[in-house]
Formats: sequence, C-alpha cells, structure tokens
Amino acid sequence: MRRSALPAALLALAVAAVPASAATLHGKAGVAVAAPTTTQQVVTSFDGTKIFTTLFRPDGGAPAPLVLRTHGWGGTGETTLTGTAKKLVDAGYAVMTWDERGFGQSGGEVHIDNPLYEGKDASALIDWAVANKVVTVVDGDPVVGMTGGSYAGGIQTATAAFDSRIDAIAPEISWSDLRYSLDPGRVIKVGWVSLLYAAGNTALSGGITGATGPAGPQTGRYASDLDRAYLVGAATNEIDSDSNAFLAGSSLDHYDSTKKLLDVPTLVMNGSVDTLFNLADGYGIYQHAKKAGAPAKFIAFCGGHVSCPSTYTDAKDRAHLDDAILTWFQRYLKGDKTAKTGAPVEYRTNVGGVFHDADGFAPSNSTPLTGKVDGSLLSSAAPAQEALSSGGTGAVTTGAPSAAGDPRATTSTVTQATQDLDLVGLPVADLKVSGTGSSVHLFVKLVDRESGVVVNLQEAPMRVDGLSATPQAVHVRMPGVAYTLVKGHHLDVQVTTASSSYLNARVPAQVTVTGSVTVPSVPSGHAAK
Repeated sequence: MRRSALPAALLALAVAAVPASAATLHGKAGVAVAAPTTTQQVVTSFDGTKIFTTLFRPDGGAPAPLVLRTHGWGGTGETTLTGTAKKLVDAGYAVMTWDERGFGQSGGEVHIDNPLYEGKDASALIDWAVANKVVTVVDGDPVVGMTGGSYAGGIQTATAAFDSRIDAIAPEISWSDLRYSLDPGRVIKVGWVSLLYAAGNTALSGGITGATGPAGPQTGRYASDLDRAYLVGAATNEIDSDSNAFLAGSSLDHYDSTKKLLDVPTLVMNGSVDTLFNLADGYGIYQHAKKAGAPAKFIAFCGGHVSCPSTYTDAKDRAHLDDAILTWFQRYLKGDKTAKTGAPVEYRTNVGGVFHDADGFAPSNSTPLTGKVDGSLLSSAAPAQEALSSGGTGAVTTGAPSAAGDPRATTSTVTQATQDLDLVGLPVADLKVSGTGSSVHLFVKLVDRESGVVVNLQEAPMRVDGLSATPQAVHVRMPGVAYTLVKGHHLDVQVTTASSSYLNARVPAQVTVTGSVTVPSVPSGHAAK
C-alpha cells in the first residue's frame, strides 16, 4: 500500500552523528558479513527543539526500510540493540529510536503525543533519514513503519494520520481517545493519572537526573495545559472543557472528526488486564483503520501496563506479538504478498495458553449474556485523593470485587456456565438511576464468583448528575474483555459507588439502580474465524 510522498518539510536539521558501535561478523566459509551498527544523532525539529536519536542499521551502510520506535511515558529511547528492535534489525530493517520531546536527552514541552508537536518531531526524523540516505525510497516515497507501546503507540497514530510517508504501524497498549482513557464516564481515573503525572515530572529532561549528551543540556517541561488539566481535575473532581479539548488534541477520535484518517495498514495490540488503556482503547484504533479502508488486525493479549496475573496460563505473549509485527511489516513494508497476517482478530484468555482466531471483536457467532441489575446503594462523601491512600500501586490501578453486605454495592447473577465460555468483546450496561443527592459516581464490574476476581481486573465508571425521583437512563461503555468463564462458575455483575482506582463522588447520595448488562460470549475456542 504505497502513497505518494509529501513535499519535503521546511525544517532546519542540525545533525551531530556520534558513532556508538560497529563490527564485522563472519558468515559461512569465512565470508565477511557486515554487522549492525549503532550511531547517535541530534535532529532539530520544526520549532528548534533538539531531539536525541539512536539509529541501528542492519549492515551499516545500505538504505533499508525504516522503523521508527520510541519509548513509554517518562522513558527514553532504546540505545542498545535488544528485544523487538533487534529482531527488526536482524530482519533487515533500519530502526531509529528517540527520546520524545521533554524526556531523556531531548528538550521541549510535553504535549502527550500531539500531532502538532511530537508528531512533527517524528516527521523531522523521517526528513533526516531521507536526507542521509538511511531509508529505502521507492518512486520518491520513503518506506517507513512505526512500532512500540503506550506513549510509543500514541505517537504512531499522531504521525500516521498527518504524514503520508508512514506506510504501516503496529501500536501496542495505546489509545484511541484520551478523553475516554483518562476520564471514562466523566470520572477521573485518579490512580493512573496521579502515578503518571508524578512519574513523568521526575523524568523530564533537565529535571532531577539532568541530561547531558550530544544535544547538550536540555530543558524539558510539561505544557501548561497539561499542568492545568491535572490541577483543575484534582481541585474540582472533573475534567473541564479546556482540559477536554487538550486531551482531544492527542486523540485519534478527534483527528478522524477533522478528516485526518488513519489510512495505513494498522496492527493493534492491547492487553486484556491493562486498566490504563484497555481493549476498548485498542479496538478503537482498529475501527478507525477499518473505517478508512486500510488493512487492520487486532490482537488481545495478556499484559500491558498491568502484568499478566500468575493465575493466567502462559501463552508466550511477547513472542507472539513480535512474530505478528515482523509478519505485518514483511507484508506492508517489504511488500511480500506471501506473508500471511492471519485472522482480523486474535485473542487469548486466562486459560488454555493459546491465541484464538476470530472474525471480529466480538465474533460474529457470539451470543449475548444478559443480566439484570436492581439495587439500592449509598454513596458517602469521599476525599479527593481517597484512591491514593489505598496502599500499593495495584490497589489504585485494578478493580476488586465488592464485599458481601457492603451498602455501597449491589450484586446480581448474569449466568452460570454450563460449558467453558469465552467472554470476548465489548460489554455494555444500560441503567436507570434515581435518588437523592446532587451527583453520584457508579462503577460497574463483572465478577467471576468462584474465582473471586473481577473479570480482567476491569471496572467501568459513570458520573450521574441531577439525581431525582425520576429515573434517568445512562449507557455505560465497559472495557473490552477476553476471559474464559469455566464450566460451573457464575458470572456476576456488581454496581458500586466506591472505587480505589477512580475519583469517588465528594457528596453523599442514596440511589436506586435498575437495568441490565450485556456480555458477548462464545463456547471456548469456537469463535467464528
């Protein structure tokens, strides 16, 4: 899938190349074979920001398809050739990593992978690679892909939607809409937000650890809108319109609304137990690519920002994802039509230790499981940072079942499995809420009763304002699931007014909640392909 190249951007590129390593390997019969080489460069971006990069070349000289690959939030680009990057170089790709603006040895303001800032930085790296004959160019168009996880996933959609030189992407554990990811149902995901804000602050270039290197000392800082969003949210218990607009600027959902489509082959990989960017986040990216008519694939694995629980059967997730990335790029960067990218959707659950093929998420042969909700709940006024006093990172990033008899929760049975059932897809809850008080935060979660766990550790929040005796209808968008309910186990739905992961309501309320939850399911391992 080739597209014509854009005119060269009018950027000033200040480049300082520093050789880091070079060697020669010996192949069969003593024939000399060039080994991968590593160099470090400083590229000056559109606004004068200096971006520190590392370039790994498979043979030290000849142009090759280029894969851009950066780091997670508050991290730095890889400077040693290991893991997925090594597999890519071994497969013949040049790989360029970099410290995103504000972090590591790069200067500038952090805008959370905004196309107008971090996206333009990535475009500057492509300009440099073309000018320095690093990348293969076909009919004037450089062959460029992108991969990486979390923050390194957000930069892929931010760049690919605006720079037509990107030919294929493979984002892991990333987002489609930061407004949903960080403020779902208008309830702030305080556990993750506070952890990330603090971690990023300590990692800013020129911060606590400082930054020295080829780029010289750099000053990194949060954009003022980012600081404002955090402070206003903590003070008011909600995201205001200005902060919402700031998050929209880093969201594929918003780009799409402005006709900046994700029209490149897109391999999306998200973790079922990832409570920062859940399966619904990744599936949103997949849907955008499909909408634009681009080849797309979605893989639901176990892991991400939350480690795969030890109770889940090992499925060698990392090796599976690496194989998928290499095959994807073999097909859409190298143009090898014999490369088989497989089913449009793959998922694995907590049992079996294998990935299943499916024709959709949910599979077309799925059957909805429907459970009724009917209960009265109390909501007590909670301090703004209640979640952060719960103890331990896990307590503020994952859901747990509500205790029996808790007046803040109600529990109903959805089903008892008569055979192993794969819960696969996007559950929804449609509720009617009435009561007294100005506002309430509700949290909906699916529970495997016999295992005593929340399904994939996920819960879905919803803020309901203007309570009265007249019920108001609310639709709750729940995180995606990939989970096996084994034969004999009960699936329950719990609705509660208390969470250790989200900001709780600050005013007392008493509410009645009725309605239903719907969960897509298929007999285990029998999804339509």
